[in-house]
Amino acid sequence: MLELIANNPEQNNGHFAGEHIGKYAPAYAADVIRFIIRQSDYDELVVSTKKQFTDWWQLAISSGTPESSYESVYWYLVYLIESRREDELRGNRFVKQRIQECACYLINKGKIPNFAHGIRP
Repeated sequence: MLELIANNPEQNNGHFAGEHIGKYAPAYAADVIRFIIRQSDYDELVVSTKKQFTDWWQLAISSGTPESSYESVYWYLVYLIESRREDELRGNRFVKQRIQECACYLINKGKIPNFAHGIRP
């Protein structure tokens, strides 16, 4: 990955980051909601979560502060899902509530979750 960043001729990647988040965040949120309502299994969610990271890293954008609150909620959700086991995601009411609030916000079905402050990987 370091080679990708070093060889990236494009220094202003803000446009690419925003485009990526606009495309991936709603789709990922839909995957999360399908998992919550048991229309998909944990393994599918794991694959989707890994895809979020690998596709982002292909853009060769440096880590750090997100450009918007929407992006911040997206990264918070990705990290939250990635850091929990299946039984925590399904059984812990606190975690499940946070996941639902973030996912609903990312598909424009809820208000911004003020607790969700993620950073770019």
